[in-house]
Amino acid sequence: MKRLLIPLILIGLAFGMMQINNQVLKLQDQSVYRSNLVQVIQRIEPSVVYIEAQDEGGRRLWSGSGVIISGDGLILTAAHVVNGAGQFKIILPDGREFLSYRSFCRYDITDVGFIQLDDAEGLPVSYLGRSISLKKGLDVFVIGCPFGYELRFTVTKGIVSGLDRDCDGFFGEKLILQVDAQSWPGNSGGPVYNMQGQIIGILVGGYYGADGIGLCIPVDVIQGILNIYQAEQEMK
Repeated sequence: MKRLLIPLILIGLAFGMMQINNQVLKLQDQSVYRSNLVQVIQRIEPSVVYIEAQDEGGRRLWSGSGVIISGDGLILTAAHVVNGAGQFKIILPDGREFLSYRSFCRYDITDVGFIQLDDAEGLPVSYLGRSISLKKGLDVFVIGCPFGYELRFTVTKGIVSGLDRDCDGFFGEKLILQVDAQSWPGNSGGPVYNMQGQIIGILVGGYYGADGIGLCIPVDVIQGILNIYQAEQEMK
């Protein structure tokens, strides 16, 4: 009986050690994952901007979020952030401020807009990803300025919850990307990133005030509007 009991004890100890090792590996993986995410956020956050839309006299109308996508100061945001404003105050995370009078959107096509900064060069940028990588369950995070400048550059994390949504009140048929990263008024135009720090969309609103349902314009639509903007600039 004792001879049989000893091997069973050894097997139990070995199994227990395997379980402990698996738990340690999981904790290590989670730690590495969090560390990598922190590094990605630190790398791309300097390119995210606070946008204050103003009238021609410099009075505040509303605020939104955006992201610099070229070193000469082209800012990607939502069309409804720029539409109807006379000028824009732009604030970067490092405290630099710019005033711009130049914006572009095709509000009847989709909710994508751009603001061009003057006399800007060498600015931090984020890069557009590809829509082919978008799948349900993909980890994402959002950076924006909910409710104005006081909560500037807030980070929320979630997953891609739905693809090709066709939502009333939003432009285009089946152009909407759904995520569950929290968003609030002021987040509009803020970039949605994959875990590599590539832009996969911009936030444009929530679903009829429902918590936890963020609606976004996906990157392939953004690229199409960017192509229109660049073509018009070349013709000037």
